[in-house]
Amino acid sequence: MSSNASVSLFPPVASTHELTETFGVLLIGFIFTVTLYGLTFFQTYIYYTRFPADEKITKYTVGLLWAVDTAVTTLLSHTIYHYLITDFMIPFPQLITTRTFIAEEALSVFLALVVQCYYASRIWTVSGKRPMIPLLIVIFAMGAFAFDLASVAKMTNQTLFCQVVSNSVKLTKGICWGLSVAADILIATSMLWYLRSSRYPGMIVPEGWYETIVVYGVNRGAFFTVFQTASLVTLVTMPNQQVWILFHWVGSKIYINSILSMLNFRHTHRGRGVPEESSINQHARGSSGRTGTYTSRSASGGPVETSHSVQFNVHADAKNAEPMNIELDMVRSQGEVPFDASEIGKKAGQEMSIQFGEPSRKPHDLEREGE
Repeated sequence: MSSNASVSLFPPVASTHELTETFGVLLIGFIFTVTLYGLTFFQTYIYYTRFPADEKITKYTVGLLWAVDTAVTTLLSHTIYHYLITDFMIPFPQLITTRTFIAEEALSVFLALVVQCYYASRIWTVSGKRPMIPLLIVIFAMGAFAFDLASVAKMTNQTLFCQVVSNSVKLTKGICWGLSVAADILIATSMLWYLRSSRYPGMIVPEGWYETIVVYGVNRGAFFTVFQTASLVTLVTMPNQQVWILFHWVGSKIYINSILSMLNFRHTHRGRGVPEESSINQHARGSSGRTGTYTSRSASGGPVETSHSVQFNVHADAKNAEPMNIELDMVRSQGEVPFDASEIGKKAGQEMSIQFGEPSRKPHDLEREGE
């Protein structure tokens, strides 16, 4: 009797297959999550160092997203520590749903809401301020946020972690992620359509497979659309397994890294970010090797002049000679005062004695003119 009683005191040992489908899935998702958080931290640092004069609304948005993502990562760390360390000896079917896991669910959907609304404003700009698609994206995102809060409230009533996805939770969360997938599809297709190269011929184009993946996969929103769709499918088909948690955790990190990658991909102009559609393809030059001026359409449909540089002392026959370049501005928008080449020539003649349109004058000639 005593031997049987002592044996019954030990909890049943879980099989390797059970551990793989439960704790193994959570651990893999956590590893990918903290790795992507490191990328989030790095991209946030890059943004604030490269674009110190960017618009305040964009800087505040990046700071808010970083703060929310940091809180989400902290909550996930506590959840994993609780299940794998504190309650390590408790069988998985007897684990209690932690409050940190439920709080992470609410913060993750808020993070997705902010990212989707920012993409909606971006689409409103590149589409020529057409309101239909951005309005639909905002409506879908707000609806997803409301249904997710309802599902989080229902999760608090579920005591066991293995039963956290009840039928009511499955319904509300399925509607939530369905609306989110609809918003993501609109975002990805609109970004790919409005930022195509034929619409902006002078726009910078990605070079190589890496930049192509970053631009069309990450910046345009295709990656987080795929992961959000995978989260929805696994939740509906396998609600009692934890595969949907893996895609959900990783997908929230891809949301914030997509918007940071889109912002950091821009050129800088006096500490501000140049919109991608207003940037210049550095390789779109003539066969003579001289830099020129290209004209592309702005978001409002008007022309935006984009100039590369001014070259001095370039002889027509000196093909192998290295010209001296003086970079001026990558972008000249309609609101700025255009450059006066004659004024540049006068200053260059006075300070550098470089010929620019007319012979440079000596200092005593300038004093006579002043008299």
